[in-house]
Amino acid sequence: MKILVIGAAGDVGRGLVFAAAERGWAVAAAGRSADTLEAIAAAYPAGKVVPVVGSVADPAAARALLDASKAALGGLDAVVVSVNAAKGMRPLLDWTPDELLATLDGNVITHFNALGAALAVLGPQGVFIGIGGGMADFIVPGNVHASMAQAALRMMYRGAAKEQPDRLIRELQVVAMVDGESTRAIADDTWLKAEEIGRHACAMIERPGEFAGPVIPLRRQDPVGVPPPPKNR
Repeated sequence: MKILVIGAAGDVGRGLVFAAAERGWAVAAAGRSADTLEAIAAAYPAGKVVPVVGSVADPAAARALLDASKAALGGLDAVVVSVNAAKGMRPLLDWTPDELLATLDGNVITHFNALGAALAVLGPQGVFIGIGGGMADFIVPGNVHASMAQAALRMMYRGAAKEQPDRLIRELQVVAMVDGESTRAIADDTWLKAEEIGRHACAMIERPGEFAGPVIPLRRQDPVGVPPPPKNR
């Protein structure tokens, strides 16, 4: 299996790289920092994880990243996107329209660009997974803007899957705090480990027919690698 992880330097991205490499897959670890990506790749056997520098900030950059990743691995079977923009916390009406647009750009349009580029490069059986967040369904004080972006992202993936019924488009909606490299010191047992998220995404890639989606929720209490019951789909 040959998989591209976009956003490989983030907590979830690192968990995705770990889970894919654990299975013996070839991984293209993509992001904007060459030094960080090279450090990630160095933690695995030589050639198992290949760093690819690029972004999904616009359609042209996204297509260049997909083409470079496909060339680096000699093909692609799956693309997983774990990209989000840094955001502060304050009441909704304290944000300016331009700041809200920037939030949507960094958290939704990036995925849109990646999806379009991936579908042009992946074969008909290729799997695309976007990683989203559970705040699409609830409001945390000071984070209304994040809930708006996550709800928009979920509807984007639902709409894309409906319009492209013959393509394997999924969103993995993480409904929990993430225990990753940057948060491990403060995480507790109620948080999802980034490696668990990665293993769940890999199961979705291995058995896409079982994870019919298009939106697949993953909560702390859910068994990793097991499809949600029908009522959650």
